[in-house]
Amino acid sequence: MAVTHGSLDCQPWILGIPGEIWDHIFMSGVLDHVDLSNISGTCKYFQKICKSNELWRNKLQQRFPNLFDHFDRGANKCWQDVYKCRVQYGGRTRSIVSGLSAEYYNTQEISKEGFAQFILLLEEHEEAGNYIMDELMNIVHDGKKSLNLTEKYYAEKVLRYLSQIHLAKKWLQYLQLPEAEQNLELGAVMIAQWCNPTISITQNSINDQLDEIAGMVRQELSHRAPDQPACNMEDNAGAISEHLWSPQQCRVIMETLNHVLFDKLGFCGNEENYYDPKNSYINRVLERRKGIPITLSIVYSAVARRLGVVCEAINFPSHFLLRWLERPIAPVSQQYVFVDVFRGGRFMQQDECCSAVGIHEGIAFQKEHYMSVPPKKVLERMARNLVEIGRHQSQLGDGLLCLRNALDLFLIISPDDLEMRLLQVRINLHLNINLPDVIDSLQHVADLDPTRMGLVAYLLQEAQVHIQENKDTEKKEKPKRKLRKDNKKVEFSVGMVMKHKRYDYTCVIFGWDETCQATEEWIVQMGVHNLTKQHKQPFYSVLVEDGSNRYAAQENMLYTDSPHEIQHPEVGRYFETFTGTYYIPNQEKHSEYPDDADVTRTLLQEYNSHKNV
Repeated sequence: MAVTHGSLDCQPWILGIPGEIWDHIFMSGVLDHVDLSNISGTCKYFQKICKSNELWRNKLQQRFPNLFDHFDRGANKCWQDVYKCRVQYGGRTRSIVSGLSAEYYNTQEISKEGFAQFILLLEEHEEAGNYIMDELMNIVHDGKKSLNLTEKYYAEKVLRYLSQIHLAKKWLQYLQLPEAEQNLELGAVMIAQWCNPTISITQNSINDQLDEIAGMVRQELSHRAPDQPACNMEDNAGAISEHLWSPQQCRVIMETLNHVLFDKLGFCGNEENYYDPKNSYINRVLERRKGIPITLSIVYSAVARRLGVVCEAINFPSHFLLRWLERPIAPVSQQYVFVDVFRGGRFMQQDECCSAVGIHEGIAFQKEHYMSVPPKKVLERMARNLVEIGRHQSQLGDGLLCLRNALDLFLIISPDDLEMRLLQVRINLHLNINLPDVIDSLQHVADLDPTRMGLVAYLLQEAQVHIQENKDTEKKEKPKRKLRKDNKKVEFSVGMVMKHKRYDYTCVIFGWDETCQATEEWIVQMGVHNLTKQHKQPFYSVLVEDGSNRYAAQENMLYTDSPHEIQHPEVGRYFETFTGTYYIPNQEKHSEYPDDADVTRTLLQEYNSHKNV
């Protein structure tokens, strides 16, 4: 006979099984939130078990592991509510993303105004940003590399924008803290997050890695100096302003840190590829164990602090150093030991620094060069490094992305740097995006430096021209459909992966014209008159694997026997799927070229048939 609990009956054998067993069963990854909801409706006994906060914490971690790592590990939350909100915001996020292609297909870049729906969503809930970005991450990294390309294309754009909106608030909070509370590795993490929004980088994961290195140093220290008090530290030191140990003990710790970091773990300066932007991201430095002086110094000082030793940042010209106080009562120029982390943690005295880092004698150095600098100055230098890297990168594909990200970041840290602000203005004008921000920035420049009014007026006029052109473009009709029956000279089709006869690049066709539609100037510049059929032949718009967009004559297009995915940032703008041999257009591209999907399959079948004969 069943045991009655209110309106729900519970079978007696159920009550005979310990609750711990049911907890174990319900926490299985096989059961999801729908299963738990159904189970909780069977009887009040299960209803009680299924309300367990630890159970829902477990379910959240199972289904949304990246989201879980964004929460403070000591947070006390109702995990069922968190799970419910995450599912709801995930569904709404996907719904908005799925509609972006229809709205922005004919737009090269989406301005800030285009993300308005997501901004409204962000403002609904204090954790909405984490939920939305986690869903966008799941879209981008769904494990199906060749599928859902259009959704991934727009999800990545939204992710970049929202991630920076979210981080901008964190940056402002960080910069308002007293200098002593501005944790340097947190700033480095936020730089990495800012520039790599499609990668999951969390403060928790970076802390874990730094903690692990500190643990290795303690273990090595226990062999070298068992009586060293740092060996028995139960917790990592938080924000400290001075060493926890004597100068002699600190030196032993520093020597041991050098041994573990450089000899055992193999951290080193990346001299071969110094200007690789990855050298500026703390997650990649920890992963690859190589970097530039500033990021290696941040890792080094973070580990030293966990061991009770304070290493101060030195913004040395053309290099970056650390220093630690070893002789507090000596003359000022002899108190500190300087550390060149880029060169294996070499210890130096102040008078050795210039020659050790390769700076020639005769350059005037002031005492300020040897003084410590606050975290803001360190992070500003990191952002400036990334701006310079971005300025020298290729402008093909998304080559401007590094520069745009770095500029936006730099101006959060140093909003009154007018040269950087004017560079940002020029880039936005070049891309024809964020024009209201351009106008605001130019007004800011004019307010701070009236001598630039001539330049400001010129750029303001250019911004107004762009705004008017955009309004005129919005009034234009959408591109007309191109039918094969009206363009009989066209031999190839949208979605085909081809080779270029002359330049040997691989590309995918995303559009065509029955005759060359380029300007006369372009035709002359590209030597089209030297082609057999000159401009009186079909020309194809193609995405090239080097990230460029080109316009190629039909006589130069060849079939390829080894079609492969084209690594171009705009592939998802036009195509939904890569089949392994060709691309399937998305709905918007299909509407523009309604016959081409079928033609592509037919042409490739015929080519393969002839090839195999």
